Amino acid sequence: MKKIYLCAMALSVGSLSFGQSLTQKSFSSEKHQRTADSGIKASNNVSINSKAPGDVIYSEDFNGQATLPAGWSEVDNTGNGAPWVVEPAGTLPDADFTTGQTTIASTSGGNCMLYYSDGYQSPPPPSGYYDVDAYFQTGAIPLNNVNGVSVNFQQSFRNCCANSGVVAVLMASTDPAFPVGPNTESYDIIGGVATNVASADPMDVSVNISSIAAGVTGDIYLRWHIGAGIEAYYWMIDDIEVVESVTNDITTQNGFYGFFGVQYTSIPYEHVQDMDVSMQYNNIGTADQTNSSLNVDINDGSSSIFTMSSTPATIASLEADTITMDAIWTPSVLPSDWNTPYTVTLDISSADSTDASPANNQIVFNPFVISQNIMALDDFSTTPGNGGSNPGPGGVTEYEAGNQFDIIVNDDLMAIDVVTGTNTPVGTFVDVVIYLMDLNVNPTTYTEVWRSQGYQVTAGDLGVVKSFIPTTPIALTGGETYFAAVHSFVDYEFGISGLNPPAGTPSARHSGIAYPSMSNPNASSTFGYTNTPMIRLNFDLTTDVDLTNETTEFSVFPNPSKGIFTINLDADAAKTANISVKNVVGQTILNKTVNVAGKT
Repeated sequence: MKKIYLCAMALSVGSLSFGQSLTQKSFSSEKHQRTADSGIKASNNVSINSKAPGDVIYSEDFNGQATLPAGWSEVDNTGNGAPWVVEPAGTLPDADFTTGQTTIASTSGGNCMLYYSDGYQSPPPPSGYYDVDAYFQTGAIPLNNVNGVSVNFQQSFRNCCANSGVVAVLMASTDPAFPVGPNTESYDIIGGVATNVASADPMDVSVNISSIAAGVTGDIYLRWHIGAGIEAYYWMIDDIEVVESVTNDITTQNGFYGFFGVQYTSIPYEHVQDMDVSMQYNNIGTADQTNSSLNVDINDGSSSIFTMSSTPATIASLEADTITMDAIWTPSVLPSDWNTPYTVTLDISSADSTDASPANNQIVFNPFVISQNIMALDDFSTTPGNGGSNPGPGGVTEYEAGNQFDIIVNDDLMAIDVVTGTNTPVGTFVDVVIYLMDLNVNPTTYTEVWRSQGYQVTAGDLGVVKSFIPTTPIALTGGETYFAAVHSFVDYEFGISGLNPPAGTPSARHSGIAYPSMSNPNASSTFGYTNTPMIRLNFDLTTDVDLTNETTEFSVFPNPSKGIFTINLDADAAKTANISVKNVVGQTILNKTVNVAGKT
């Protein structure tokens, strides 16, 4: 039985932004994990990364506002002078854990609402870091008996240090005092983003508040409250709209395709498994959506080769859930089908109605391939970006960055392929390492399996694949998880292409950064990375066989091979033949003179 487990690595946004593993402590060991019960009830009718369509009832983008709009208010419950403020567009002042952070990239640009908790706690207060607790609140927003009401806004945030017991909510009420009771509702707006990582910038949010606001003739009030369990970093809100909900509107998010929980872009044919798919939905319309299904389409670049739909069902108004379809399709492993680009498209829709915003019902993934020998998670860009590490605690510049891989069958690793970013200075020293991960323990442990010799980067390495080849193949065990990484002391920037799957999907968040000079370099100090390093596993360095005697016929089998192969020679007379065997990067594996007489 396979014993592969998924590592819940955190996500961050931006090639130089870091987020800590969910199971670990933060940069600062004195920051405590808060677990106090917030008393806030999670609500299903929150849609992340989509905006509800509909007639706009009220809007505010804060442009032209030096302070809060008239009738609005803010309250700081910390007693530490840490309020929400109207922040002009630009770069935030550097703080202990926030460097070079710009204000939210909202649609309107300009000013936004900011809670700069890291700035408020830098340097650390004498009594230690404190939980934030502050809100800002709108003035009265008049309604006139509409059937459904949604609140759209954009946000950008990074919170610390736990998701248990946190308060990060939009509240809606018909009473400006927001009393606990039927006239007040709270909606979780974290959207599945893990702790210590940056959200999307901007993250579009739509909240259906019809349970409070539908049918109201009078005023409603909105409050954004950031409270217990969120100690550091920042939270920004902009482009607030109150809109009349439409009748038919399903939104989707966190679509996923994968193979035993991993969203590979290249899978060696021997490691192929059945494909699973899933997608979250939210009916933010006012009508139930009958005959609704998750629909899957797989295209091979020229035509659709597989389609499937889940059993039709009714999605009630304000219902949010996930549709999962397991083991629906197995890619071909025939050599003729290797490197075929398969594009997966998912959508959730009702066959009985026309959706008001069909664009947010669908996701189209970047293609993946079944390969002869390469296991990869990056998108194989020919113009890769540059990724590197911000200095760690105490100004540490040494780091390791890499990807997590699940090995399905026993296999011999022939090389670790790395693309070096073009911003890396020529002459920079690196080495490459692979670890066996034990995900049965907390924190995860990493056991070094192999490490290359040190290597000095040349101009010819920039932006292209460099294979780090062990002297003998590395035996990887099926059912285990490994972490392959590049190790740098300073200045190195690895190539990046593609993103980790978003928080909330069933996939392992596969890319990470570690600081080897710390106490346990790959467990207690491992941070998630949004962009995917171009670091791959290579299970079959293709050989090139050259017989210099052109009158001698030859064949090689099996072809392709995994490094063990037979050369058949056939000469019409006794002679000698010089055989040179080189791997794909030009290294000579065998140089031999043999006597040939007939079939040899």
